Amino acid sequence: MNSKKLIAVTGGIGSGKSVAVNVLSVAGYNTLSCDDITTDLYEKRKVKLLLKKLFPSAVKGFFNPVIDRKEISKIVFNDAEKLKILTDAITPLVLNEVFARAKKLSGKIFVEVPLLFECNYQDSFDGVIVITRPLNARIESVMARSNLTEEQVVGRIKSQVDYENIDLTPYHVIENTGDLEQLKNNVLSLAKEI
Repeated sequence: MNSKKLIAVTGGIGSGKSVAVNVLSVAGYNTLSCDDITTDLYEKRKVKLLLKKLFPSAVKGFFNPVIDRKEISKIVFNDAEKLKILTDAITPLVLNEVFARAKKLSGKIFVEVPLLFECNYQDSFDGVIVITRPLNARIESVMARSNLTEEQVVGRIKSQVDYENIDLTPYHVIENTGDLEQLKNNVLSLAKEI
């Protein structure tokens, strides 16, 4: 019997999914983060050269290429086609790394996957937790965290699945409408149930 369970944790930008995965990690669960894995991949020469080919203005140098992540964000969040090019190039590499790392773990493994629905990876997991949060709270949170304007945050939200109007009934949903303690309790009680 295989007791391993791979569970995606997703939600829109600013919903609280990173906080939820951190709560699970502190509680002793195995966790992985697509954002952390992306950061690791961006250190690999092969990925740097791929990004240089796709976004020449955002990667400086050849022998020791340096990626300007802010420049990449500026490019892709102002151009839906370029965002799709980046997503199509990087997401499969990230998910392959997630599955490779998960092979070395056992039990319940919670994986923060920001673009789960956008890239249609929901069926690659044994379960999905969706963190939802009111739109205004998401916008305020991301503005404060990432030092972005409201317009920039709204642009990023528009590039994601519309969590207000997507059918979430097949998934476990946690509404992040209270304080941190309430989110923590909800996440931990759901983790035990799954």
